[in-house]
Amino acid sequence: MRRQTQRSVVIVATPLPDHGSAATLPRPMPTPGAVSRRDRIAALLLLLLLGGGLAVLLVRRAAFDAGIDPVEDLRMQRDAVLFDRFSARRERSDEGDRLSLSLRLRTSAAVSLPCFVFVVARREESTTYRWGIWPAQPPGLAITASGHFHAATPAAGYAVTLSDAWERLTAVIPHPPGDAAFDTVSVYIVDPGGRILVARPFRI
Repeated sequence: MRRQTQRSVVIVATPLPDHGSAATLPRPMPTPGAVSRRDRIAALLLLLLLGGGLAVLLVRRAAFDAGIDPVEDLRMQRDAVLFDRFSARRERSDEGDRLSLSLRLRTSAAVSLPCFVFVVARREESTTYRWGIWPAQPPGLAITASGHFHAATPAAGYAVTLSDAWERLTAVIPHPPGDAAFDTVSVYIVDPGGRILVARPFRI
């Protein structure tokens, strides 16, 4: 009898390459059309951002400019009104003594400033406190009986519209006979609302 020879078969498992791995696959190169389209989109977004920012700045600037009143801005300044060539002299006559004053006024900016002017003369270096006011008026309208100026009634003053051109002003304040001479003159500029814009004292 023949002996049957058995053959053995060895199967070796060989790992296959992982074609699903992104690390082994080359990335597709962008086409010239895709690059150009992407650049156009980026440029458009940049233009939209710049345009929006510029529009916001313009709107805020317009709102800011519209909210500024040049006259109101001038009223807030301490040097809203400038003074020049102030002079004061005491005049004697049979009708009584008086203090004659002269000065020039103008605004510090090129705007028109409607206002009222008051001139108050005082004798401060004396135990007997004396005062006089121009335009002449009784106590209570713009000044108290003790000589404190409060501008409660602006229209009691001299109405004038000041500008950047010099405006000459002359005032006469009666001086009670026999009393010591005034030693201080204060010029008050008051707006129509009763706010004192400027209070300028002068020694005489």
